[in-house]
Amino acid sequence: MTRFEVKLVLVFAIFLAGIAALVSLIDMRAEQQIVGGVEKDIKNIVNTVHFSIQKLSAEPGPDRQALERFIEEARQNKAVREVSVIGNAREVVASSNPEKVGEHRELSGQEVLVREESGSTKSTARKIRYDIRVPLFRNDQVVGLVQTYLEIEDYKYLLHQLYVKNLIITAVAMLFGLGTVFVAVNRINRPLRRLVSAADQVAEGDLTVQLVPQSRDEVGRLTTSFDVMVQKLAVQRRLEEKLHEMERQAILAEMASNLAHEIRNPLNLINLTADYLGQQYLPDEGERRTSFNELIAGLKAEVRQLNDTVSEFLNLGRPSKLKRTKFAWAGLFDEIEPAVKSQLISKSVALQFSGETGLLINADREQMRLVLMNLLLNSLEAVPEGGSINVDVGRSADSKEILVSVADDGPGIPPEDLPHIFDPYFTTRPTGIGLGLALVRRVVEEHGGKIHAVNLPTGGAKFEITLPMEG
Repeated sequence: MTRFEVKLVLVFAIFLAGIAALVSLIDMRAEQQIVGGVEKDIKNIVNTVHFSIQKLSAEPGPDRQALERFIEEARQNKAVREVSVIGNAREVVASSNPEKVGEHRELSGQEVLVREESGSTKSTARKIRYDIRVPLFRNDQVVGLVQTYLEIEDYKYLLHQLYVKNLIITAVAMLFGLGTVFVAVNRINRPLRRLVSAADQVAEGDLTVQLVPQSRDEVGRLTTSFDVMVQKLAVQRRLEEKLHEMERQAILAEMASNLAHEIRNPLNLINLTADYLGQQYLPDEGERRTSFNELIAGLKAEVRQLNDTVSEFLNLGRPSKLKRTKFAWAGLFDEIEPAVKSQLISKSVALQFSGETGLLINADREQMRLVLMNLLLNSLEAVPEGGSINVDVGRSADSKEILVSVADDGPGIPPEDLPHIFDPYFTTRPTGIGLGLALVRRVVEEHGGKIHAVNLPTGGAKFEITLPMEG
C-alpha cells in the first residue's frame, strides 16, 4: 500500500473505532442505569414485605396509633402509593386512603403475594403498579393482612427509550464522524487539488507555476517531479524562443545585407548628384540661390533619412557593439528636442521632461538616443493636435535600476495589438514598416533592460523601460 492509501485507511479505522467505542460506552452506561433501577425496585418490594411482617407481626395487638405509625412509616418509601391493614374481622382497620377504612376484605392463608395490577387505572406509560399482600400470623393463624400498592418503572419503556437514544446517538456520532472524515480526507487531498490546478495552468501555457512539496509521501514526490518537469519545460521554451530569435535575426541579417546593397548604391549616386548640382548650377542671384540651396538640402536630407532607415534595418538583423559612456539624461533630451521640434509645433503638442533628468547612466549614448527618438516619433504619430507627451526618469525602490517612461494622451494601443507591437514588421500605420519598436526592444535588451507597453486608465499609451543603474 502507498502512504496515501495508508493515511486513508487509518482515517477510516479511527473513525469506526471511535463510533464503536462511543456506542459501547453509551450502552454500558444505559445498562448500568437499568440494572440499578431493577435492583432498586426489587429492594423496594423486599423491604416492603420485610417491613410489613417485622413491624406488625411483632405487635401483640396493635392499637390504632400503632397502625397509623406503621402506615406513615410505610409511606416513607417513595415507591409506595397506598398501604392498608386488614384485621381479623375482615375489615380495613387502617389505610393511607381514609375512604377505604371499614371496607370488607377476605383473609386467606396465602403466602406472600406479589403481582402486577394489569390494567390498573393508576398505572402510567412509564410505571407499573404492583399489589403486595402480606398475611400476618400469630400462633400459626392468620390474624390480618397488609396490602400495599407500589409503582415501579416499566422496563419495556426504559428499553424502548434506550433503543431510541442509541439510534439518535449513533446517528449523531455517524454525522460527526463523517464530518471528521471529510475534513481529514479534504486535508489529505489538498496537495492533489493543488497539483491538478497547477497542471491546468501548465496546460494553458503558464510555466511560472511552482509547487512546494508539503509531505514525503507519494503525493510529495509527485509534486517534486511535477515542479522539476515544469522547470525543464520553461527552460526548453526559453531555448526555443532564443533559437527562433536567432533564426529570425539570421534571416533578417541576410535580407538586410542584400537589400542595403541594392538601395545604398542608388542613394549614394543621388547624394553625389545633389552635391554636383549644388556646385555646378548654383544661381548667382541671392533669392534663387537661397531657394536652390534649400532644395538641395531637402534632397540630401531625404537621402540621409532613407540611408538611416536602411541602417536601422541592418542593425535589426545583426548584433551591435555597445560603446558605453556615462552621460546624463538631460543632455540626451537637449539633443532630441530640436530634432522633433518642427513636428511638435505643427501639431501643437507639449513635450515635457520630468523626474531625475540629471541621473547618470552607463550606456551607448547614440543607441539610447535612437530609442527615445523612436518612442517620441511613435507618440507624436498617435497624439491628437493639442496633445501632450511626458518623458519621466526615475529609479527603482532599491536604487539598482533606472526607470524611464514615455507617456502620451492619445487613443492608446488596441488590446489585441499589445502583444505584437515589438514584433518586426508589425505596424498599424499605412506608412510604417514596423521596425522602430523592434529596434527599440533589441537595444534595450542588449543593455540588460526590459521594455513593455501599457494603456493608461485615463487614456493614452505608456512605454516603460527598465535599465540597470551600472550598466
